[in-house]
Amino acid sequence: MSNEKLLVEIYEEDPFTGCCGPGITSPSALEQTRRMLDNRNKTVKALKEEFEGIANIDRKIIGSRRPYSTYPPPIYKLLMARTRVPFVLIDGKLVFEGKFPSRGEFEEAIKARLYTSSRSEK
Repeated sequence: MSNEKLLVEIYEEDPFTGCCGPGITSPSALEQTRRMLDNRNKTVKALKEEFEGIANIDRKIIGSRRPYSTYPPPIYKLLMARTRVPFVLIDGKLVFEGKFPSRGEFEEAIKARLYTSSRSEK
């Protein structure tokens, strides 16, 4: 395998879009959002530790006020194709759409990509 690291890109929706205004949300909805963000942060942190030196893991927010045209061309194309957020790319290939994967699902996808990368270089 080459010395290049895999690039894992996670694009997520802004969890606070339409939130936090007067009468828009409840304490229980805010707590649910907090738990979701905490779980995602823990998952990404664990993956960064596990695949340190092997993969770069980058998390980005798809902002509701940011024009799609300001994203890199491959991301712009996915957004224009109405790819469901969140979505995950590994080395530019869409591997998950419409849900945030579990740690196990991430590990499996990264390892599969590592395996196919090393097999294709022989």
